[in-house]
Amino acid sequence: MEINIQFEQEVANFYQSMGITAGPGDIQYRLILLVLARNGEDRVTRFSEIREYTDKVADRGSIGSKLKAVFQLEGLAIKVGHGGYIITHKGLLAADFIKSTSDYYKKVKTVEQIIERIPA
Repeated sequence: MEINIQFEQEVANFYQSMGITAGPGDIQYRLILLVLARNGEDRVTRFSEIREYTDKVADRGSIGSKLKAVFQLEGLAIKVGHGGYIITHKGLLAADFIKSTSDYYKKVKTVEQIIERIPA
């Protein structure tokens, strides 16, 4: 599964424009979940793998804090060794939700394009 940072940023901006700043509207949350989900429950995701995506949108310290404050405390990921994380079942459910918010965004944009082509 390829993760498109620019698309994910568009989706996050869409949700932020509706006042949803956490979860679907948080680009860091979106990217971290998608990287963890890509590797699945059976593979350790290295912090450096997450940073490959998040460094383009956030500084390193904020990502480490988010992993501790959100992902570990809420049970979305488990820390394994030094710099390793494994997504939990709960984390996979959250990742599915994030993917569904992307699908919804695509549908909204498609409808908007159709409406724009309808003569007034």
